[in-house]
Amino acid sequence: MTLPRLRATGLARARLRTQLMLSYALVLVVNVVAFALTVHSLTPIGPDFPATIPTPEAMNAFRLSLDKGLAGAVFAGIALSLTAGAITAVLISRLIVRPIEQMRTAARLMTTGHYDARVPAPSTPELAGIAADLNTLSGRLDETERRRVRLVSDLAHELRTPLTILRGQLDALADGLYQPGPALVGSMGEEVERLRRLTDELSHLSRAEEDAYRIQPRDTDLGAIAHDIADRLRPEFEQRGIALSVTSADAVRAWADPDRVSQILVNLLTNALAACERGGRVAVTLGCEGELAELRVTDNGCGIAPEDLDLIFERFERRVPAGHPAPHQGSGIGLTIARALARAHGGTLTAYSPGPGRGAVFTLALPGPPRTE
Repeated sequence: MTLPRLRATGLARARLRTQLMLSYALVLVVNVVAFALTVHSLTPIGPDFPATIPTPEAMNAFRLSLDKGLAGAVFAGIALSLTAGAITAVLISRLIVRPIEQMRTAARLMTTGHYDARVPAPSTPELAGIAADLNTLSGRLDETERRRVRLVSDLAHELRTPLTILRGQLDALADGLYQPGPALVGSMGEEVERLRRLTDELSHLSRAEEDAYRIQPRDTDLGAIAHDIADRLRPEFEQRGIALSVTSADAVRAWADPDRVSQILVNLLTNALAACERGGRVAVTLGCEGELAELRVTDNGCGIAPEDLDLIFERFERRVPAGHPAPHQGSGIGLTIARALARAHGGTLTAYSPGPGRGAVFTLALPGPPRTE
């Protein structure tokens, strides 16, 4: 929790503590005022009472009357003050205790898996802030649960396809329908490689979510990495009929791990390739923005809806605009890993798109090399 958030929380607690103390003081004042007014109105001593008592009999009668009057006034004052205090306490408790009970009920529901539980916003600002945080937590847990279910389903699908193919090939080989040969071995090898790639990505995802990446930064030429990766991937782009270019006016250097930067760029170019149709264009441009080195991957492919610009970095999220076919490959965790790698460097990975069908731009910003005095 950041220092401003801690200060805000401390101020909220202080305000709530002050309100509770004032509510107790209010109940006490109501009790005292009600008691005093009742006793004053019911006491038998008034302005018309004679200043002197003429006879002893009259004195005794006055004492008896005074005792009864004072006793009645005291009991009536106690009853009225307790009633007024109880009403005041109930009203105050409805303002404070009832919202707390509602939040407690919602928390209990969340512990049983009912993540759709929500708390109405109380009138007290401090409790309203707690209720808003609790509702946010409930929404996050609900989204996490949906992703967990989808994760299990996606993993089952990703694993089932190669395993089914391998099982079918092995059964056909055992039944004599297939003969061992390079083609069969190559096909089986592709499925095994697919399984290996999936397990590697899951391992990277686990490290990304635990912030456990080991980065070995050094003075790195981003231009050299971009040209090397582009040359390695160019045959795939040419086979799809998509143009790939790299532009760097000056030497762009960053304080980064070359292997990790290569991993990020391969992921971005692979996604750009999948987003473009034949005749499309993908451009890699490099430059500097202040103390940061920037690498941009721009394509004129299917684009991204504005509401999906952050969601595409979530694990197993594959957002495809309506009317565009979904990519046949990819597990939906590449961008999650890429952003985690960028953050491990102390940099950022962001996405921008004018909208569906209008392409996208992914910007990798990394810190520049330290200055030498």
